[in-house]
Amino acid sequence: MAIISNTNSSGIPLGKLIGLVNQHKERLLHQYLMPLDMTAAQFKVLAVIAFDGVNSPAKISKALSIDCGSMTRMVERLVKKSLIEKYPNPDDKRGVVLSLTTTGQSLLEQCVDVIEDQVSPLLVGDLSQKEVDQLSQLLKRLLPLQ
Repeated sequence: MAIISNTNSSGIPLGKLIGLVNQHKERLLHQYLMPLDMTAAQFKVLAVIAFDGVNSPAKISKALSIDCGSMTRMVERLVKKSLIEKYPNPDDKRGVVLSLTTTGQSLLEQCVDVIEDQVSPLLVGDLSQKEVDQLSQLLKRLLPLQ
């Protein structure tokens, strides 16, 4: 059986390379969302609520790998900015349900436009559409079955 190396031809281990690309993406998100008074973390919370239909702080925390304390503070900041609203959870009186406000939905749409128009082109660099598609397929294969 052949052993597959996790180091590519540049000598950078694959895990480190993936991490460096993620750091690059986070810097780009920070730079381009900042003029909208939005952080990458805040954007991700709004996106999980809107696009994934996740509406409890505990589930959002799990989906984004954020600890519960940080999630609580994030929810309070987003409520204070009038981007989300909290409602009592009808199925669990101790919990809350989160939803985007009209302002939150509008800001999320602006963020998505900025990401599509400005961040994504910088993230993929000079890769062709075929190469982007190949990279996407390869990265999906690295994920555990869900």
